[in-house]
Amino acid sequence: MASHFDPRAKALSYLIGSAAIILSNDLIRLAFLSGGLALLLIGSGLGRRWLQVMKALTPTLMLFALVAGWSGGSNAAIGAALRLTALVGAGVLFFGVTPPEELGDALLASGVPSQIAFLLEGALRFTPMMGTLAREVYEAQASRGIRFDGRHLLRNGPLLLTPLLLSVMRFADDLAEGLETRGFGSPQRTPLRDYRLGWRDGALIGVALLLTILIVW
Repeated sequence: MASHFDPRAKALSYLIGSAAIILSNDLIRLAFLSGGLALLLIGSGLGRRWLQVMKALTPTLMLFALVAGWSGGSNAAIGAALRLTALVGAGVLFFGVTPPEELGDALLASGVPSQIAFLLEGALRFTPMMGTLAREVYEAQASRGIRFDGRHLLRNGPLLLTPLLLSVMRFADDLAEGLETRGFGSPQRTPLRDYRLGWRDGALIGVALLLTILIVW
């Protein structure tokens, strides 16, 4: 069903929804919103990915709630936790149903310069790839008996950063050569699909605006 919508409509709806989450101060509405997003994630097959992200962000979530609670009390702490949970859920849902290459091609079809479209697309596509490179380097060094936990990170940190930087530079060099051979930046570049906003896209944006009004007010 998500593929029936234009990537630009999904991106705009995601931005509208994120603004609604940030502006909402009602704990009950935030709780319902977080629960609704959780159901959407489970229904879309993205529940496991969302749980993995939330597990990784648990220390940040606790710190965020603690700082908010220190200055605003328990309601502020609960609101901060719900708000961050909803934002993460919305992000996982959007990026899970919107392939970066489709979003880049849709922006290109809208007249966005190819360099800007590539920067936006690249930020979405290559950030997870950098995480994969970092994990590979970490596992390779750990297999050699090098520890990075606790105080060992201060002493052995360069043994992790140096090969990681080399891997990133090698990847960037290969990417630059690949873009050059494919004529990146040519004014004749066109997307493979014909992206057009339809009534479904208008309905999706309208629903996002309506939900935003209900949540904020």
